[in-house]
Amino acid sequence: MTGLNPSATPADSSDRAPGPLHLIQSFANTLSADPDVDLLRTREEAAAWLRTAALLPADVGLTNSEHAALLRLRTSIRDVLAAHTDGREDAEAAARLTRALADGRLVLTVDPASTVQLASAARASYPGLVAAFAIAVAGSAASGTWLRLKSCAVPHCGRAFHDDSASSAAARCSMHAA
Repeated sequence: MTGLNPSATPADSSDRAPGPLHLIQSFANTLSADPDVDLLRTREEAAAWLRTAALLPADVGLTNSEHAALLRLRTSIRDVLAAHTDGREDAEAAARLTRALADGRLVLTVDPASTVQLASAARASYPGLVAAFAIAVAGSAASGTWLRLKSCAVPHCGRAFHDDSASSAAARCSMHAA
């Protein structure tokens, strides 16, 4: 469930986050500064984006409550990325993201070779896709890239970007870099 199609959301390759963090970046960027561009606006549009990202089977849709929860998840991620940009802690945003990711029902699995990984204990599609986001966040945090995913500080932008600067102090996406 992690075969993200890079065309799911437009992104400048210089801002592209590495590995599983790209899933989070693409998800955050489903909402544009342009009020007419929200790739998750309706349940049907959200399901289409999730299918393109290989997170939702073709024969499954979203309920109204799952759609609302998905939008809350995106908002909480965007709020945490704004805190990353500002170099500040945001306890409320972190708590909202924690609550939203709890739907993923993660467990730790161990295979016969003692390889350990996170997986969803849920059988339903929605918790499984939330688990994919949670696993991407956990993996990027473990690799040290999570805090480098930020949102552009330029008013009316907010686009998620990966800060690969040496100082990790970038606050603008490549479209607004000076």
